[in-house]
Amino acid sequence: MTAVEGQQTAAEEAAKPTADQPLPLGRNRDFNLLWSGQALSDMGTQMSTIAYPLLILAVTGSAAKAGIVGSSTILGTLLLLLPAGVAADRWPRKKILVITSIVQLAVGATVVPAIVTGHIYLAHLAAVGFLQGGALAFYTGASRGAIRRIVPAEQLPDAFARTQARDRAATMLGPPAGSALFAVAPYLPFAIDSASFGAITLAVSLLRKNLDPEKSSIPPELADLKLRQRVLLGMRYVFGDPFLRMVTVWATIINGVIAGMRLTSIVLAEQTGAHPSEVGLMFTISAAVGLVGALLSRRMINLFGERRLVQAICLVFPACAAVMAVAPAFWLIGIMAGLTGFFLMPINVVLLARAAELTSDHMQAQMSNAMQLCWTSLMAVTPAVFGWITDKIGARDMIWIAVGVYLLIALWMLTRKSMGLLRTRADANLTVPS
Repeated sequence: MTAVEGQQTAAEEAAKPTADQPLPLGRNRDFNLLWSGQALSDMGTQMSTIAYPLLILAVTGSAAKAGIVGSSTILGTLLLLLPAGVAADRWPRKKILVITSIVQLAVGATVVPAIVTGHIYLAHLAAVGFLQGGALAFYTGASRGAIRRIVPAEQLPDAFARTQARDRAATMLGPPAGSALFAVAPYLPFAIDSASFGAITLAVSLLRKNLDPEKSSIPPELADLKLRQRVLLGMRYVFGDPFLRMVTVWATIINGVIAGMRLTSIVLAEQTGAHPSEVGLMFTISAAVGLVGALLSRRMINLFGERRLVQAICLVFPACAAVMAVAPAFWLIGIMAGLTGFFLMPINVVLLARAAELTSDHMQAQMSNAMQLCWTSLMAVTPAVFGWITDKIGARDMIWIAVGVYLLIALWMLTRKSMGLLRTRADANLTVPS
């Protein structure tokens, strides 16, 4: 053996994962399968999300009716999140992922012939939205539980960072692609969305690892509970744990304010003279900056540590909103919205990954669905509340109110003892293979 061959062999041996060193996330077959299938599905969903209001506006000309499908989807998700979490922690998660994907495929596919034949009815589209929203509740719980089984605990921040980047990319690229396809043929975005559920069905079917919690991790008293008795267990679990309670309260308030600020920022941008196309550009830039934040999340966590990063970002949000309140032009509003999205990504990664790591396998789906129920419920309400207040006192004053809310939740967050559970830069296990 030559010296060069010896060096190559040593390098190959060093690159192999040991018993104490898990396989790098980029070589984790099951994670990459699930991530890729979900990426295609998310892209399709974002296409149809913009296509539904375009379709209803084209048929009825009513903005109120155009929002019914979106509201039906949210309603279906909210009503079933808690029982779906119980199901995903009790029954085979792989089957739930496959069945719910097939349901969304089949239900969504019914929109295509309705458009082709000209038989477009609002009740049909609302029913499609409700059924897909309900199926999404089951899929969400099962997929969160699956991630915890597929990815080692020390790699969860990397997994959540990649998931955040994927979701942000779909949010940025899906709507313009859906609008363009709708202009070519109205049925195209719906056909592609339906096909995208076929992609995630195939990806899940190819997973090899067991996605279900270990039977030994389920307390005997829980195993004997009936389904209806376990529906509220996830909510009690979340609010009974100081760290999960902290994350849930913070995420609920922050996501609610951001959802309301979206509408108020549009009003303010128009008042500064922005053209509708410039308002659209503002949100495209904001989404792009958020994508960069997701891609850089892991580096920021390694650079500052989880605790210091979360503490700093809590104060960044009110600062960005304050600049937005005095912004003289739409481009500065867009930059501040973009910075908010940029810093939202790493704090999401830190808090959600730590929550998943601290939660037992048999409660993963119930925990994540209970948390999502809280922040999604407020997000469904705050746009209307912010809009009403904006009409009364003006956009800039409404944003100053948001600054106050940001400051209050930041001060509350910074004084929680549970912040001590977040790692510092000095912790050796912050750096993991990716």
